[in-house]
Amino acid sequence: MVFVSVLFGLGHFYKGLAGMIDSGVAGLILGSAYLLSGRNLWTSIFAHGFIDTFGVIALYFGLDA
Repeated sequence: MVFVSVLFGLGHFYKGLAGMIDSGVAGLILGSAYLLSGRNLWTSIFAHGFIDTFGVIALYFGLDA
């Protein structure tokens, strides 16, 4: 999973170094959630939705750096 997360991060090179690291870590976290939940994909789907929703709300209120 670590290897796949690194590849996932590298696949986001267009975001720059910070974006690659962020995507790789997110892939590792969501992949871990998937495995720890007994390979239940819905766990990762809901976590991804929560992350995206929080990001949009933060952007709306000017909390995004």
